[in-house]
Amino acid sequence: MSGVPGLGHTGAEPVPASPVREKRHDLCVPLTTRTRLLAAVMMAAYGLLMTPAVQSMVAATYVRDIDTSRAFYELLGFREQSAGSAATSAWSSLHHGELSVLLTSTAPPLDIPRLPLLFYFFYEDVDAVVGVLGAAGVQVTHTGHPPHALGGEVKVLDPDGNTMLLGQREPSASQPPATHEEVTVRFSLLREAAALVSTRGGTEHQCQARDRQGGLCSNGADVKLADSMGDKAWVCLAHADEILVTVPEAFIASEDGPGLAAYLSRP
Repeated sequence: MSGVPGLGHTGAEPVPASPVREKRHDLCVPLTTRTRLLAAVMMAAYGLLMTPAVQSMVAATYVRDIDTSRAFYELLGFREQSAGSAATSAWSSLHHGELSVLLTSTAPPLDIPRLPLLFYFFYEDVDAVVGVLGAAGVQVTHTGHPPHALGGEVKVLDPDGNTMLLGQREPSASQPPATHEEVTVRFSLLREAAALVSTRGGTEHQCQARDRQGGLCSNGADVKLADSMGDKAWVCLAHADEILVTVPEAFIASEDGPGLAAYLSRP
């Protein structure tokens, strides 16, 4: 007899040695191609092949006082479109063209540390906005004309002490050419974080980073860094900049608030 016996075949007749595709037409496609097609069908079914189209975004921030913060954002050109309140919370939805900012507050207020950069707003005429802020008594600090804001950039603090940047992408015809000093980037998130540490009394720590020869840095510490593995260190600005560039897991740590310990120890 010729032929290959089939699995479990006990009869006398041989089973033809034909490929599976002669009996199973749904398996005629090679395995690799079938796998790709199946994966494509499953991905399409779950919407993984289509990039989600974001229609808009609302930037939300917690504030201590809704009325005070609303007045500040109105100086920046925003206007309230809707608002609401309850016994322990309140909110205000502010709009400027297609941009939206949602102010929210709680009672008692949340203990949120001041941020070295909360929002960055670009304006067609940043000098006009500076004039409005100055007339209202808001302190404005010019940070030069960096490459991303050739028309000028300024720093202001919101009513809760958070840093905000206002910039103008391109210079206007009425603006004089920027000097070399003005083009130099003056704003730094690291310096802002160090300034926040300083306003809380500073730190007595020395920089815990080592130089290339293995010796400890002689500078005083400016900021505290941490990483996703739980390691932390007080370092000077120079080493902080190097660490944040070369260690992707590192981030600026905050000394404000009770941290995770309060959450983990709650009953």
